[in-house]
Amino acid sequence: MSDEPLLRVEGLKKHYRVTKGVLFSRTLGHVKAVDGVSFTLRAGETVGLVGESGCGKTTTSKLILNLEAPTEGEVLLDGKPIHDLDGAELIAFRAKVQAVFQDPWSSLNPRMTVGRTIAESLIVNGWTQERIKARVSDLLVQVGLRAEQATQYPHEFSGGQRQRIALAAALASHPKLIVLDEPISALDVSIRAQMMNLLKDIQAEQNVAYLLVAHDLATVRHMADHTVVMYLGKIVEQGPTESLFRDVRHPYTKALFSAVLEARPGAAADEIELKGEVPSPLNPPGGCRFHPRCPFAFDRCSHDEPDLREVSPGHNVACHLYDAVETGKTSDAVRATSPAS
Repeated sequence: MSDEPLLRVEGLKKHYRVTKGVLFSRTLGHVKAVDGVSFTLRAGETVGLVGESGCGKTTTSKLILNLEAPTEGEVLLDGKPIHDLDGAELIAFRAKVQAVFQDPWSSLNPRMTVGRTIAESLIVNGWTQERIKARVSDLLVQVGLRAEQATQYPHEFSGGQRQRIALAAALASHPKLIVLDEPISALDVSIRAQMMNLLKDIQAEQNVAYLLVAHDLATVRHMADHTVVMYLGKIVEQGPTESLFRDVRHPYTKALFSAVLEARPGAAADEIELKGEVPSPLNPPGGCRFHPRCPFAFDRCSHDEPDLREVSPGHNVACHLYDAVETGKTSDAVRATSPAS
């Protein structure tokens, strides 16, 4: 893997204005869907983006795909800001960054043969018919289908096969990055492992990077090199996947693990049950956004927003419980959240 990031996300924010009225509309506030997200992704690497529904994962992926413009911050691919691109540069970007979405049926045109669907990006980039035919055949075989199936239509395939077709279409333009938005959650359990192994094999062969948006922690652990945990538009914990799964620090991350105990052996001892609902991103809590639901919150949490701090090499946590790390002091609350406690 290269030391230089393929993708750099810096201070990314996306706030949606909420208005009332038609002719004389007035602003009621802003939904802070993404509010200061930063991370990097290297070639041949997978970063897992996890969190509850409404935490900002999908909006972050749309910003990285250049489907929406940020309110603040930047997304850089190969060191170049992507939201200033137009014309030929934007076409080149679309070839470099592709996506595979949760529902393969909705991402495939039912009126097109799968061969034509896979060939779309190649046609846009001016490939000859002979080259397109050969490339489509190779891609179908690569994802575990047969070359002659290029003449069939999406309804003739199972859900798992349609997801393989969507992956083939994403791979057609030799992308550097593929955004995987819940790529296996709609599939039967029996074929999820096959799809994950296929993705890993393709990554090893082509050095393609993945941004994996997922709820399933077992999938993230199997696929991701690094994991980023989001809550109400903020990153609360991030680090190397094995380190993070072995030594969970933030109470919110611990709660996610508690909901899926099999994702981490021995997690029953660390179980945390969250109370209440996720606050509205239109009016998020002050201080730490998780404090109304956090069983370890204290006075400071309600008014002082925590910064991401390194608690072990590459492992960062945004939680006031770990401010003591800097001074060498460990509070009772920190000990209470320790995996060894």
